[in-house]
Amino acid sequence: MSATALKEEVRKMSAAERILFVQYILDTLREDAGEPELSEEWKAELDRRTASYLDGTAKTYTWEEVRTKVLQQ
Repeated sequence: MSATALKEEVRKMSAAERILFVQYILDTLREDAGEPELSEEWKAELDRRTASYLDGTAKTYTWEEVRTKVLQQ
């Protein structure tokens, strides 16, 4: 499959599917670089955070909120 065709297919994916696809790509890069794999605990935590973000229950902050907080410290 060409890169152009792959890009078109990725555009058809849902946001959740694209996140999983990016995670897969990053995993393959890590494997190719010989970096250690994440522990099951970290994987579970990342899955929990992703689900929380996708279902809207995660508390998120705008860049301005983060910037203001950091500058106040």
